[in-house]
This record gives sequence, C-alpha cells and structure tokens, in this order.
Amino acid sequence: MSHTKTRRAMVYLPVLTAVLLAGCRLHPISFAVSLVGEAVDDRDVRQRKPLLLGKESHAADEMFGERHDTLIDDTTGDRWLIYRHPDESFSESFYVVETSPTGIITGLFKCKRNTEGLQDVRKTRKLADVAYGKTPTECEADAELSLPLFTMHSESSGATARFYDAPNWASHGKSHYYVLIFSKHGLCEEVRIIGVTAR
Repeated sequence: MSHTKTRRAMVYLPVLTAVLLAGCRLHPISFAVSLVGEAVDDRDVRQRKPLLLGKESHAADEMFGERHDTLIDDTTGDRWLIYRHPDESFSESFYVVETSPTGIITGLFKCKRNTEGLQDVRKTRKLADVAYGKTPTECEADAELSLPLFTMHSESSGATARFYDAPNWASHGKSHYYVLIFSKHGLCEEVRIIGVTAR
C-alpha cells in the first residue's frame, strides 16, 4: 500500500465522523466531514466490499441510493462518495466509497458520528475560538497546527476541508485529527475533530 493510501486509510476510514456542533449543518462539506470519523468494521461492510471493488462509481449509487456528497482530494484527485445509512432515521452511520480519479471503486468504509462525545465538543469549541474567520495560514499559526496532512473539497459546494494531526491525545488507542473547513472565500467557517479506530 502506498504512503498516500496508508495515510488516507488512517485518517478517513471514512468520511468523515466527528461531532455535529452548532453551525451550518446543511452545508454539504460541513455535514459530510462531520460524519467522517470512527470507522466501524462490521459484517455489513465485509459483505458489500467485494461486490464494489474494481467497479465504476455508479455501482455504489445502485447499492446505496442517493449520494449525499462527493469529496475530492486536491492532491491525488481520488474521490469519497458519501451515502446515508438507509436504516437509520437520524443518520448516525454513513457509508463512504473511495474511488480513483477515473471513478473506479478502491475502498468502502462505514462511519459513525460522535466518537468522543463531550471531549470532542470542548476541544472543537476551543479550536473554533481561535480559527473561525481566519485564512488557513492564520489558523495554522494561531492554533499552532502542523502543515495539513491533505485537503479535500466538496463537489457540490466547493468548500475546502483541511485535515491536521491532533497530537498528544491518548484515548482508547484512537488517533484524532482536526478538520478545518474553509468557504469559497478562504476563511474558516467550521471546525471538527475526528477520532479514527482500526480499519
């Protein structure tokens, strides 16, 4: 597995599932990123994955129905197709289908919101106080963030999500990442923290 693929698997494990905080919840990329968090390794994913790998993206649409959003990696061009779980009225779980730039399916993840509860809420609010309304460079300097691991943008809204490592956070063996979302004007409008468990 390439360094890029390994890094992507560690961070996203699927689009995306942090805590949904107050704010613009209908913003496509805000909603999608807030759902990319704790990957759930269950029988459902193991059964579906072989039916999708190597096929074109429309196979995922046929399997999961209406697509919520598509996130595009600004460096590699890989895409993340986001689908709500059909059996959950409150959309606690999401499927994320990863594809190559040419639309060939390369991965499948199932994600669940709210990985760390109030811990995430408190840390997110603290980071938001520093980052809101600022440019990426200002956020990185003022919040003392490292360079972003990668960036993605929403196909539907054009907003950008930048993912940062969240060091010194030991919680049940999970890795945590900061996600800052920037509007088309380049200013931070959303902050998320995602916790990722094993694939």
